[in-house]
Amino acid sequence: MPTTIQEVETLIKQYDSELQAIEDAFRELVTSEDPSKGIFHASEIHENRQQKNIAEVNRQFAVNKRNRLRMEAEPF
Repeated sequence: MPTTIQEVETLIKQYDSELQAIEDAFRELVTSEDPSKGIFHASEIHENRQQKNIAEVNRQFAVNKRNRLRMEAEPF
């Protein structure tokens, strides 16, 4: 578990990159669907959305940790 503000900020950037990759994969899945040919990616899209939700929650935890570390370092 990261213990410094810099480590947490690095983790946040990793989550941002992960979220971007997940969004890119989502767009690819949606554009590759072709209902006229019976090509659907419903389960893959659902899994993608679950991955996005997990990454967003993990990113928010990291942001909260960074904020707590900042408050401890520089109280009001």
